[in-house]
Amino acid sequence: MSEVERKIAEARRRADLNYFIYLNEGAARELESLQRAGRCGALCGLAVAVKDNIEIAGMPITNGAPYMKRVSDKTAPVVRRLMAEGAVVIGKTNMHELALGATNLNPHFGPTRNPHDPSRITGGSSGGSAGAVAAGMADLGIGTDTGGSVRIPAALCGVVGYKPPYGKIPTEGVLPLAQSLDHIGFITKTVADLVSVLAAAGWGPRELPTPKRFRFAVLMGITENTRHVEKAFWRAVAALEAVGGLRDEVFIDAGRYSAARAAILLSEAAANYYDYLRSSAEQMGRDVAVLLSAGAALPAVAYVTAKRVKEEAVRFFETLFKKYDVVVTPTTATEAVEIEEAASIAVRPKLLAYTELFNLTGHPAISVPAPTSGLPVGLQIAARDEEVLLAVAKAYEEESR
Repeated sequence: MSEVERKIAEARRRADLNYFIYLNEGAARELESLQRAGRCGALCGLAVAVKDNIEIAGMPITNGAPYMKRVSDKTAPVVRRLMAEGAVVIGKTNMHELALGATNLNPHFGPTRNPHDPSRITGGSSGGSAGAVAAGMADLGIGTDTGGSVRIPAALCGVVGYKPPYGKIPTEGVLPLAQSLDHIGFITKTVADLVSVLAAAGWGPRELPTPKRFRFAVLMGITENTRHVEKAFWRAVAALEAVGGLRDEVFIDAGRYSAARAAILLSEAAANYYDYLRSSAEQMGRDVAVLLSAGAALPAVAYVTAKRVKEEAVRFFETLFKKYDVVVTPTTATEAVEIEEAASIAVRPKLLAYTELFNLTGHPAISVPAPTSGLPVGLQIAARDEEVLLAVAKAYEEESR
């Protein structure tokens, strides 16, 4: 049995975790064909799990919503680039409906279950991709990230989730949620794996500098963390200091930024899915229908004002990055909650409070596992310079292991 076949078999065996909406049973044959033709490149045999809002020709796409199901007639450039180096898509992954949520509680396809405790959420909206990587069903997960949807499930599942700078990876062939905030992101087991994939695809350097001394700011005052997250986070901060980080603490008032991102998200999502809201609202999950309706009701002045606050946020962080090489936060303010508790209105802000900042500003941000015993916790690192960010994350990973 080939490694690709083994991963697909594992996905079938652990179907209870509910990570895949569609499995590509022909993946192993596709790989064999590439190898026979001598066209298997730097990512030969890499097993990729792709979020089901990303187009792959000949495969179904649902956007987490059965009322949108169709078969794709094109392949998104992000997937095409990986396939050109010999990567194979093993399936399309379960997600929050329309990518409009952070829990991955999908009323149509069921919730994705955390590999560390199946009674708990993976987080979302790229929860299937993160779970598949964490459970060894895929080497690479591709997701989208509009408020943290790659980094949140990566944190809760104990893997690495990376959101590149806004616009770096083309979003062509991706069903949009909010174009001003949408990013494509990647999920891997380790930072080292991520760096290898980015380099092979031409999206990053093959070698990263080893940081000797760098300045970092811990962003404070954003929200209150659970005790479990707080303990793991400060252990992670100590690991950053151990690899040469010089720490400051910076208090920020993120409330205006959070409100602005929400206004932009809801306005643009409502515009993108207004026809479905009119024709299929009764088929939508209640949370999605409520959010889209709220977006449709927002006045234009709220959207324009939010875009101005977005520009203000970019200026604020650009100034901060003149003083600090990176800034850090927990990725989420809570560890994975029980599936039965995840619909609570109190859960959403605990998942989004830290990650959404860098969708608003567009800066690159990564979630890496924080040192902990028990449920996984993520450390979020953000920077202006992508190479510096990845170098610090890699040094941190080597130290914290």
